[in-house]
Amino acid sequence: MQDIRIVIGANYGDEGKGLMTDYFASQAVTAGKSVLVIPANGGAQRGHTVTTPEGIRHVFHHFGSGTLAGADTWLPRFFIVNPMIFMNEYEELTGKGARDFRITMDPECPISTPFDMITNQILEGHRGNARHGSCGVGIWETLLRQGKLLGEMLAMTDDGIRTYLKEDCKKQLQNRLAENGIPEIPKRWQEIIGDEGLIDNYICDLRDMSAIAELRRGEILREYDRLIFENGQGLLLDRSHKEYTHHTTPSNTGLRNPAELIRENLKGKEAEIECCYVTRTYLTRHGAGPFAEECNKEEINADMQDLTNVPNPHQGTIRYGKPDAKVIRKRINEDYDSEMFSKRFRKRKTIAVTHVNEYISDIVAFGDYISDGETGEQVKRA
Repeated sequence: MQDIRIVIGANYGDEGKGLMTDYFASQAVTAGKSVLVIPANGGAQRGHTVTTPEGIRHVFHHFGSGTLAGADTWLPRFFIVNPMIFMNEYEELTGKGARDFRITMDPECPISTPFDMITNQILEGHRGNARHGSCGVGIWETLLRQGKLLGEMLAMTDDGIRTYLKEDCKKQLQNRLAENGIPEIPKRWQEIIGDEGLIDNYICDLRDMSAIAELRRGEILREYDRLIFENGQGLLLDRSHKEYTHHTTPSNTGLRNPAELIRENLKGKEAEIECCYVTRTYLTRHGAGPFAEECNKEEINADMQDLTNVPNPHQGTIRYGKPDAKVIRKRINEDYDSEMFSKRFRKRKTIAVTHVNEYISDIVAFGDYISDGETGEQVKRA
């Protein structure tokens, strides 16, 4: 029987999904199981932090957050690959002593270029106080461009890639700026965009990445004892939240993507599925957009520090809010009930509460409420 865990952020992201993925991976590896982590949406903008008992700390982007525990990673077609950020992360991981980890990718993954990232950053800078709160790595721009997919790009010659980047991707950059009332490329970006080394380095990173990551399709899900779907962002940033307009992410942040991959690739199998929804004891939002629950940091804990979500030009400073357990539970139940599986798959939900040391005053009431006997939900505290 296949053992499946699905880790989903219950709020605006930054809930502790990396922590729970590492927990589920460590649990399985210790029991002698093979483990595959599937980052089921988003791309390099995800920043999932894990610190091992030995003190090794890593912020995961492309690699599953179970990597340090001994899990492998598969990036499905819903994940946006960025060769430049991939190679930086690979070098970071190996520099920290990580070894023998395996990463595979679906050839239908969208793939970002440096021009997607530059477009993203120019547009966010131009928006000023009306910025969307983007991470600046070109997620929206990659999808808008609808360019070549990973497998197609890898099949091209270096000269073919160079022509594609210069003629198609650079032209898209210029078109996007014009659409947004920017008549020419800002002076500080002109030298970067005109540098031949930008394209040469990108091609080098792409080829190095292809030597590390094998192309595999969804049948790989049948080869592991435990599957961990590690979602990025949170339910309130799902693309379906039209009320947040530009302040969402262009992906499905809930159960939809994992459910689709499971139904496609595990036909005929039996499985136990645990849907684990993660929340801090308080709310955070890193980026612009409505935040009705917002409060001053001092109302939560004046002394706490977030080493991952540091201030940056695109997202500003992380924001804090007070949770409403009734609202969170309603949101979780709506997502959990939105996807159905065959009778071969036994599904249940749990709620993981993280950062319990930082907002201790409300944790007892918070935990007791979301785990009341009415729903039979289980609560993990981390």
